[in-house]
Amino acid sequence: MQDINFLVEQKSGTIGMNFDEVKATLSNGLEEYRHMTFTEDSKTEAKKTVASLRKLKKTVNDKKNEVKKSFMVPYTDFETKVKELDKLIDEPINFINAQVETFERNRVEERKRLISEIYDEVIAENEAVAEYLPLQRIYDSKWENATTTKKAIKEAITEHIEHVEKDLATIRAMESEFEDKGLEKYKITLELSDTIGSMNQYQEQKEEIIKCQKEDEERKRVEEERKKEAEQLIVPTAPEVPNELFTQEKEEFVKPKPCTDTIRYEVTADPFQVVQLESAMREYGIEFRRV
Repeated sequence: MQDINFLVEQKSGTIGMNFDEVKATLSNGLEEYRHMTFTEDSKTEAKKTVASLRKLKKTVNDKKNEVKKSFMVPYTDFETKVKELDKLIDEPINFINAQVETFERNRVEERKRLISEIYDEVIAENEAVAEYLPLQRIYDSKWENATTTKKAIKEAITEHIEHVEKDLATIRAMESEFEDKGLEKYKITLELSDTIGSMNQYQEQKEEIIKCQKEDEERKRVEEERKKEAEQLIVPTAPEVPNELFTQEKEEFVKPKPCTDTIRYEVTADPFQVVQLESAMREYGIEFRRV
């Protein structure tokens, strides 16, 4: 379509009226009324004057509205024609936009297929990384731009894969018995520092459990030794003395009640929870032993 120039020619209209004459008359009359003192006798004349001025005001405003309406006629006609042109212009705009949008959608879909093909090609050579690095984890919408080359997309995907391979090698080089848990963590976060921190935490928990088990075994050993020593120190029972030999009435002995109670619990927990439970009991000064 050739260029179209929209030309508008506007001629300024003029409106004639006796503005100066009416203004001068009103100004003189206002000056006269300012120095006038109204009485009962002049009240009727004053009312007539007010009515006359109100009539004049109405006439002036009526004329204003009439002239405005007349002046708006060419503009209203101009506006109607402009709206008609708007509709004619919108038709090709909407048609062209629809075609462009359809083309852009098809182009993006084709681009997505290309990105997927590039990913499959690169990941096929690095299958060990595939479960950690699906395409959606690294997808960049910038790859959909027409200005992004196939080479740039391949390089970006390769960079991600090499980074993950390096992290996996680091995790396995630690030779930790908690490597499986570390790899599960890495699969979720793809963060090496988080993974190592998680593996170290498992190791610390294990060491704490082993420490508590050794302490428990040592307590049991000490208790057994004390029990044996106590059995060896038992004094033989003295021979019975006939009651008639006592001249004084035997006083009854009342055994005092213990200040503490011994309560048995059955607890179902994993080793780490047991460590936490025993740590809490130690904190509160509770004596305990494993049965």
